[in-house]
Amino acid sequence: MPQNFSSDSDAALAALRAMVAIADSSVEHATGQLTLTQFRALRVTSDRTPVTMSRVADELAMNPSTVTRACDRLVSLGLMQKAQNPLNKREILLAPTAKGRQVVDRVDEERRRALGVVLDQLKPELRAAVVSALGLFADAAHAVGGLATAALGKD
Repeated sequence: MPQNFSSDSDAALAALRAMVAIADSSVEHATGQLTLTQFRALRVTSDRTPVTMSRVADELAMNPSTVTRACDRLVSLGLMQKAQNPLNKREILLAPTAKGRQVVDRVDEERRRALGVVLDQLKPELRAAVVSALGLFADAAHAVGGLATAALGKD
C-alpha cells in the first residue's frame, strides 16, 4: 500500500532515507573494513584523479585533518597512493590504486543490485516512470549544485 505524504518534500525525504540506507549498507557489505568517510574519500579520489588532499576535503565539506586521517588509512590498506605534487611542493596528490578502484566498482555494483531489487517491486510502466523521474531529479540536483549546500548553511 502506498504511503501518503503531507508534502512533496516528505516523499523525497522518505526516498532519500531509503537510498542512504542502501548506500551505507553497500559500503559495509562490499568493503567490510571502511568507514563511510573513508569510502567517500576514495570515491572522490577515483572520480577526480589525481586530486589534492585539500580538494577532497572541500568536496566532502570536511575538516582537512579528518580527511587526512581517512586517506592515510586508505594508503595503509593499499587502496590509495599519495605523492607530493611536483608543481607545488606544499600539496599532496591522491590517486586510487587498482585495488581501490576495484572497491569503488564493487560498491557501485552492490548499489546497482540493491536498487534493482527495489525497482523490481514496481510494475514495468511505473518502474519506467520512476527511473525517468530519478534521472530528472539527478539533473535538477546537479543544476542547483551549491544552492542545496547553501540551503543547509554549509556554503
